[in-house]
Amino acid sequence: MNRTGVLRKRRIRRGSVIVQSVIFGGTVAVGVAALAVDTGLMFSAKQELQSAADAAALAAASQLGQTGDAFALATAEAQKYANANKVAGESSDVLDADVVFGHAVLNGSKFDFEPNVEPYDAVKVTVRRDQSAKDGPLSLLFAKTFGKNTADISASAVAMLVPRDISLVIDLSGSMNDDSELRHYKRFASEKSGYIDGVQINLKKIWTALPIEKGNAGVGNGIDPPPPGQPNNENDQPGTGPGSPANAGGNPDPGAEGAAGGGGGEAGPRWGWMTAWGDEITLGEYDASDDWGLYYVRKGSSTSDSDVIENLTEAGYSSAERSALLSSQYDGNTTYYRNRVKVLLGLAGWRSKKSGSKYNGGPGDGDNRVDSNELWQEVDWPFADGSWNEYIDYVASSSTQMEATDSELRYRFGLKTMTNYLLESLANKNDCPELQDAPEEPLFSAKNAVQVMIDEIIALETQDHVSLETFGQYGIHRVDLTIPEGNENLADLLQTIPSTMYGFQAGHDTSITNIGGGMDKAIDELTSDRARSAASKVIVLLTDGKPNVNSNNQSVGNNHPSALGWAQDRADAAKEMHMTVFTVGVGGDVDDDLLTNMASSPDNYYYADNAPDPDNEGQPLYINQLKQIFQTLGGKRPVRLIQ
Repeated sequence: MNRTGVLRKRRIRRGSVIVQSVIFGGTVAVGVAALAVDTGLMFSAKQELQSAADAAALAAASQLGQTGDAFALATAEAQKYANANKVAGESSDVLDADVVFGHAVLNGSKFDFEPNVEPYDAVKVTVRRDQSAKDGPLSLLFAKTFGKNTADISASAVAMLVPRDISLVIDLSGSMNDDSELRHYKRFASEKSGYIDGVQINLKKIWTALPIEKGNAGVGNGIDPPPPGQPNNENDQPGTGPGSPANAGGNPDPGAEGAAGGGGGEAGPRWGWMTAWGDEITLGEYDASDDWGLYYVRKGSSTSDSDVIENLTEAGYSSAERSALLSSQYDGNTTYYRNRVKVLLGLAGWRSKKSGSKYNGGPGDGDNRVDSNELWQEVDWPFADGSWNEYIDYVASSSTQMEATDSELRYRFGLKTMTNYLLESLANKNDCPELQDAPEEPLFSAKNAVQVMIDEIIALETQDHVSLETFGQYGIHRVDLTIPEGNENLADLLQTIPSTMYGFQAGHDTSITNIGGGMDKAIDELTSDRARSAASKVIVLLTDGKPNVNSNNQSVGNNHPSALGWAQDRADAAKEMHMTVFTVGVGGDVDDDLLTNMASSPDNYYYADNAPDPDNEGQPLYINQLKQIFQTLGGKRPVRLIQ
């Protein structure tokens, strides 16, 4: 064999080896490529599936704080969000059995999930792409070459409703009774700008809630005659009607003008001849100048009110006495005017010593002036502060909030203006503590709303802790974050919040408004040793949003830049500390701009409308809206993935 042939055969042999290597090596390369592509596909799908599980768990957990069938809602939300998150371009599924409810237990700095343990505040969701899923398992690409068409994958996530440390910050300034006062009964000037339509006030309910001092016959001042068998024991002057010794719940409602015996319903206290409420105060219809329950005694003008004249006549004053009492001759002297009004209102008798006078004897000098030493059987002033003189000055003043809304209310004396005087001038707890039990609006609705919120937190077993802060001129810390110790019950501790609230009144400590001070107290409490590191921090501020106190606790006037800036500064500080700030505006005159800016987001600002509610006798809508808002806030817990 020649050498050339041998070489050619070797070349052929070598060439066949190369071809076989290429064929074998190409097959391996394709397999490796298929493995790499399908591995990448599965990795990507697993990530998408985990994202779907996370979203489904968060959505499911958010429903645990809802009313109704929370479990059904949670399962439906889990399925909805799982289906909405595509895996390799197709839907993933959540079976009912893949939604497991349980309880999250704090373990050091993290939460552990305990399945099927109450209270249910956490949920584990498993999302699948396997034979049980509607779209089946994940389809593979190149692995089909090796007989592997699909892959089963799944992912799980656990989300929980995060316990909250909540600070309620409640406005106790004087404006929190404005919607019960005559100042808001019709269109009035806003303290911010422009004018605002009136509110259906509940002034009569305030009067009805006031306690009634009992006289000798068991009833209040003004209708307490001498008790049987003691004709000379006159407790009140002048005693205008039969007593009701068995009436322990209050004087009967007099009913309509001239009604014999009155309407028989419960009413509030009466003084002297101020015994009838008069016309109802209906938004848009009330006319003070025509109210038969008010006596018109204008300073500097002779009194011609027919009811006043009739009372004087029936009480037994002589013609000469009546003429002197109705005359404004000495009104230039404040003391004489006050004394004249007291007698005309039946709050005191006049021992004038005129010929044929009602009373015999006494220090009277027979002239037409009503001297202070000539007053007789004066009705005691019934409250801790104030006086009949101050009430008379209030009604005669041209600078009250009542008169600013309706000048016809000036010089009109009666139960309406008396009750309004208490709200406007004696709001403080030391001046008239009886107001804490009266339904002052909007504070009374705020009290009820706080109760609803606490009831919701207790019912949902949320593990939330709550503190209470208030503000007038100063921010005041009232109730610590509720931390049970020993055998203490969290629900009982939480009830301390509304129970404390029901003991407050508008203008409780002071009448001015330090919103920043209240927020500052909330920040202090939420950063104190009582706050839990694993709990979400929440501030709920309720106010009409008209601050007038700066960071130095100085009164600077409504909406002064320094007062606004102080409130906003404290809200910004809270947000920088990752606290969630909710603001709730309530009342007839709310500053929406400030409260929107103070909230963590515009959606975190709630406005409770003061417009008339046709389903609640025209009372402000916020009476029911506040309950709904605070119930929502009670269940509005944040959700967090814990696994």
